[in-house]
Amino acid sequence: MSGDRASTSPSSNGASRAAALGGGHGLSRTLTALTEVVDEVTAIVTVADDGGSSGRLRRDLEVLPPGDLRMALAALARDRELAELIQYRFDRGELEGHSLGNLIIVALQDLAGGDPVTGLDRLARLLAVPGRVVPCTRMGVDLEGRTASGTVSGQARLAGTSGIEEVWLVPSDPPVTPEAVAAVRAADLVVLGPGSLYTSLLPNLLVPGIAAALATRRGPAVLVANLREQPGETQGMSLEDHVEVLLRHIPGLTLDAVLVHDGGPPSGPGSALRSSDDQLAARVGRVVRHDLLDGADGHDPHRLAEALAGLLPA
Repeated sequence: MSGDRASTSPSSNGASRAAALGGGHGLSRTLTALTEVVDEVTAIVTVADDGGSSGRLRRDLEVLPPGDLRMALAALARDRELAELIQYRFDRGELEGHSLGNLIIVALQDLAGGDPVTGLDRLARLLAVPGRVVPCTRMGVDLEGRTASGTVSGQARLAGTSGIEEVWLVPSDPPVTPEAVAAVRAADLVVLGPGSLYTSLLPNLLVPGIAAALATRRGPAVLVANLREQPGETQGMSLEDHVEVLLRHIPGLTLDAVLVHDGGPPSGPGSALRSSDDQLAARVGRVVRHDLLDGADGHDPHRLAEALAGLLPA
């Protein structure tokens, strides 16, 4: 680990803090788990989404895609009734496909003079979130990738593409959200994933300021491994392959631990993710195995909380 890393002693005000990076359902599971482990949680969320409701709002109103931001807020919310409300999705009329929370996020950004972080902070207060949700950058970015067949443009298209060799952001150097940098540097624990390798994790890490903040973090960085291969995007890849892709795209990235499921295989599409402790140990600080399955096909937040609690600095 870098020699200029800050002390890993608890936060000066006595509160324990975590930062979690990603997007989608995987990030939501981690955020729910972290509310059982630390006092304050900051979700740092990808903004490259260009599909569904988020893509429509992004194109029509020139705003950041709100969907992953909404899901993170709902996962952290202590007011569960309001969390259910913002997750409501219209199924008819001109609003078909839109989530109410997406529209609220756009409205609050407008009321804040166009600043998405101020709007998100206001909604976080209404939902009684123990922390905050911030985009990795305030700038709209696109995700592009390369396969043996050529270039693929857009997060939604890449999610269904196999044989991805490399991904990058357009523009390549979007300014990082300062609040995200502060959260990473102050965190007692930084958690990456679980989530789609190329379309949830890397769009955060490819923001140069995020990678720089990780290099000067005070607490350990933990990768929560996916349970299975993702049809299309990571089909045929092992966990070691996932780690290699992260390290190749983000030079200097160090992982203090990888948290791996150890139990029954998940159901649902995609084969269980293969891994070798010996091969992983050569690239990461430690390999921690724990039964993480929720009994069906996802990470159980309570079991994930148990595992993450054991990785917090003493």
